[in-house]
Amino acid sequence: MSTTAGHWRDFDLRSLNMSFVHLHLHSEYSLLDGACRLLDMNGKPGKIFQLANQYNMPAIALTDHGNLFGAIEFYSLARSAGLKPIIGCEVYFTPGSRLDKQITPTEENYYHLTLLAENNTGYQNLLALVSRGYTEGFYYKPRIDRELLEKYHQGLIALSGCLQGQIPALVLAEKVEEAQKIAAGFRDLFGPGNFYLELMDNGLAEQKVVNRQLVVLGSELDIPVVATNDCHYPTRPEAFLQDVLLCIGTGQKLSESQRLRFETEEFYFKSPVEMFELFKEIPVAISNTLEIASRCNVEISFDRMHLPHYQVPEGFTADSYLEKLASEGLAKRYNPVLPEQENRLKYELSIIRKMGFASYFLIVWDFVRFARENGIAVGPGRGSGAGSIVSYALGITNICPLKYGLIFERFLNPDRRTMPDLDIDFADVGREKVIDYVRQKYGRDHVAQIITFGSMQARAAVKDVCRVMGFTPQDGDRISKLIPPGETLETALRLATDFKKLYTSDENVRKIIDTARQIEGMKRQVGIHAAGVVITPEETSRYVPLAFNPRKNVITTQYEGETLLKLGLLKMDFLGLRTLSVIAECSRLINLRHNTDFDITGIPLDDKKTFQLLAEGKTVGVFQLESGGMRDLVKKLRPSLISDIIALNALYRPGPLNSGMVDEYVNRRHQRSKIKYDHPAVEPILKETYGIPLYQEQVMQMAQALAGFSASEADNLRKAMSKKIPEVMEEMRSQFIAGCQKNKIEKNIASKIFDQIAAFSEYGFNKSHAAAYGIIAYRTAYLKANYPMEYMVALLNSEIGRSSLKSDEETSKLLNYINECRAMKINIQQPDINKSLEVFSIEDKSIRYGLSAIKNIGEGAAENIVSERIRQGPYKSFSDFLSRVDLRTVNKKVIESLIKAGVFDGFGESSGYLRAELLNNLEDKIKRVGNKNGSLFADNYFGAANNGATNIQPFSEHECLAMEKEVLGFYLSGHPLAKHQDELNIYTSHSLKELLENNRPDYTRTSIAGQINGVQKLISKQKKQYVRFRLENLDGEILGIYFPAKSNDKYIGYLATGKLVVAMGQVNRRENGIEMRVEKIIPLEEARKYEDKFLKNFRSVTLKIKTPAIDDKYLEKIRQIVLSYPDGVPLKLAVYSPGANRPDLIETEYTVKPTREFIKEIQKFLGEGAVILEK
Repeated sequence: MSTTAGHWRDFDLRSLNMSFVHLHLHSEYSLLDGACRLLDMNGKPGKIFQLANQYNMPAIALTDHGNLFGAIEFYSLARSAGLKPIIGCEVYFTPGSRLDKQITPTEENYYHLTLLAENNTGYQNLLALVSRGYTEGFYYKPRIDRELLEKYHQGLIALSGCLQGQIPALVLAEKVEEAQKIAAGFRDLFGPGNFYLELMDNGLAEQKVVNRQLVVLGSELDIPVVATNDCHYPTRPEAFLQDVLLCIGTGQKLSESQRLRFETEEFYFKSPVEMFELFKEIPVAISNTLEIASRCNVEISFDRMHLPHYQVPEGFTADSYLEKLASEGLAKRYNPVLPEQENRLKYELSIIRKMGFASYFLIVWDFVRFARENGIAVGPGRGSGAGSIVSYALGITNICPLKYGLIFERFLNPDRRTMPDLDIDFADVGREKVIDYVRQKYGRDHVAQIITFGSMQARAAVKDVCRVMGFTPQDGDRISKLIPPGETLETALRLATDFKKLYTSDENVRKIIDTARQIEGMKRQVGIHAAGVVITPEETSRYVPLAFNPRKNVITTQYEGETLLKLGLLKMDFLGLRTLSVIAECSRLINLRHNTDFDITGIPLDDKKTFQLLAEGKTVGVFQLESGGMRDLVKKLRPSLISDIIALNALYRPGPLNSGMVDEYVNRRHQRSKIKYDHPAVEPILKETYGIPLYQEQVMQMAQALAGFSASEADNLRKAMSKKIPEVMEEMRSQFIAGCQKNKIEKNIASKIFDQIAAFSEYGFNKSHAAAYGIIAYRTAYLKANYPMEYMVALLNSEIGRSSLKSDEETSKLLNYINECRAMKINIQQPDINKSLEVFSIEDKSIRYGLSAIKNIGEGAAENIVSERIRQGPYKSFSDFLSRVDLRTVNKKVIESLIKAGVFDGFGESSGYLRAELLNNLEDKIKRVGNKNGSLFADNYFGAANNGATNIQPFSEHECLAMEKEVLGFYLSGHPLAKHQDELNIYTSHSLKELLENNRPDYTRTSIAGQINGVQKLISKQKKQYVRFRLENLDGEILGIYFPAKSNDKYIGYLATGKLVVAMGQVNRRENGIEMRVEKIIPLEEARKYEDKFLKNFRSVTLKIKTPAIDDKYLEKIRQIVLSYPDGVPLKLAVYSPGANRPDLIETEYTVKPTREFIKEIQKFLGEGAVILEK
């Protein structure tokens, strides 16, 4: 880095010789029209900054198309590289009114105009212009007009733009006089020396023409000229990338002749020498770049806060009003109010007053109050904010910080002035209402949602490049599926064997991947933050530029969340928590069905049924406790107190799990290990966690109790330990030991305790957050234990539209909950056109499948079907159905899905035949109904009465089940593996149910037969390729992991979706439940050769028989079949008598070999399900 570049403030830039500054540059934030990265793939400043330093350039500008998306990131990176940042924008200028949205195709909608911020006034005006371009002038592009420029031109330097600028366009159209008039108008608007005619030479003939005329115009009108290069990519070879990006953005192919393209490869970040050579006859155009750069001095502050103002009632200040509300709230929370509670409130209020955050608390209190008053569920708390008694008194949180030992300074540290962070959970169905209330309260121009930027990930980049290069979508899928999810192309080429093999063997694939590598990680599109909202004291566009999202019709910031915080703005997360909606819906159902006034906040925290459910690990669907690994931990811990549930959230994380802390905690909890304390002073602090520091708050408390730290100092220690900065840690160690010695604690003990605290800080969890979410977990467990039907219905309905149909690589949550219902002996009834509601509903002692949970059945279609049925009565036939529903909403696609889901099966005797008949010529049937104008016609036209037709082939059971899987996401009325059940049992040594429910030790050796699904090729943390898949049978499914021994491993070929196999290996317990580390895989057809070996797994065979059928002939037939399969395992009979609760179990003198043939023959005589194989 040159001295000049490193210290640009110390120089008069105009005095520099043989230098140049790029004033017109497009980064990746021009979104598919700029290939200049601000950050490279390693998170370092991009190539443009490196080149600027290499060329001894003192400054660099950013002028993205119509936006300032990257301005702050660019500003910070440029300064870190020792370069002066010049913030600009190539705006879209319309010659008419920005408000005109009815422009004809022959009219010019907009021209390009380059604007640079000279000073902070100019930066403010640039924010205003770019914002209004989106919020007022958006019409295909964010447009500004003359009216806006007249209002917001101060502090801006304008350049006339590229060939798409208004003046160059007029010159090319040979309208020189009009060009002269426009140029003079811009000169007069911006003022002398603030408007430049922009000269470019990218090898285009039109530019030569324009440049000659612009020089003349400049001379005649006294307007200076300046040279730019309209940089779109860093170096000449990257011109191809720009072309690829343009094709991705326009949906075109590189091979198309009539498409948007750059005619030359000269739009790169040229050196001063190259620019001098291009403009050697107009040297002033080069020196003027330095002149402009010397004038541009924007200083952006990152150390100020901009809190919005809350309007308090007359006679109050924000501080006094907060104190009034908090004191009143405290009296409602505690009766009577004790000195400890009152003192804590006064202390917190004094800190809030000192830090100037009263308005912040009032703003949060106000919108939380609105939510509660409008029936929108609010969470009990989230994050460190639950540690504030002011928040508790105001009703912002619902966790008593004193009861749970929560610390205010963990939330707000007076020694470290950072913006408070009170994230609030709302029911996801009501979140938008709260945000809208905030908009109305503070003004829509003071509130904005927050933008996000989507980058091109490896798989997507490959698909995009494939398409623009003219390859088929199938080619893109084939290549991209070989990339392990979440990995970069670089990593995949290094470690994914199949991907690397394809890369090296296929030249076309190599070109695709090499191109994709160069665009991977670039910004591709914008989105909206799911929860983030910014609230500002003045118009938001005074602090950040605004954008308009036309798809969502929402105003957002142009800066993402971290940048907003950096600028000192109040960013609030209005989080939509689905679980709160589940609780609210379950409560509604309880009140509806049981005629009670149920309130979830009033439930006891020591409910026996709840803790019994937890002890048994039946926590599928319980908030935060439903993963397989967490269920395992819950069973081990056997919670009996709310504090145990709070601890689970802190324990179930990689650090504690991998360190052995969890096992030690469980052992101490059940008195299998001795509880030790290094000093008596820590016992009261660590007693609730059995002597193990589990929470960050405990670190703070120990620092206070042992070393005399203030609460703020203790929080500083916590933060220092989490960041592990050596010099800060050493300073803290000295302070801690010195403080301990003052309290008569020996130095060696103090040092030991500090080391233990430091080691623990890796795993420490925020207790405030754990407590708040522990309460929600308990509430959901309570509902499941006490109101199982209502809870499961609410849970199932919460997944409609979210997860009913996942890709083959994922397991649907809806399916998990359906399976849990079955495990709870709750029957799920098939969807039925005359019984199903829009959503899942309770029907007697079962749950009826909801219509809108079927694929392609939207809310409108389901509502139309159900409302018509309620209004006019049940549908009598398929024809009756078609004649009554609105066929614009209930269209062909909807009806097809309904048929495949089996909702009309009640209209015929055979579901296979009925579905085939209804789907046959469906479009014609619908058209005929339309021609009848909705009239009801004879049922014998089509429908169930056509069952006698001979030309329709009925669907098989397998085909019907496949249809269900297609539109429901799983098999509901049966399972295609059912016909293989007996055979699968032979080759399975341990049932999945047994493995999941029993606390078997790790490394249980087993064989499991089933169907392969969800195959993924991944890269491990140890950088080894492996295959992950789901192995499914009628007992459930298990995650399989297979590490191939070599690239041509034969077992890899057996791991194909839908393949029936026997997998052998070890079952281990992991964070997310159990998994099978597969060692060997055999196709089912091959396993049959080794049937005798597998039969050794069985201990006995039991035959189920019923007493009314028993006679000598009947028993003799059984004996003859058994004798045909000798030399096996003991045979038992389970004899069922009418009215008996249990069968009589009889041990016989016979043995039998339970082969497939035996099972088939005996069940042919006794009936399906008559054989029980005991292993």
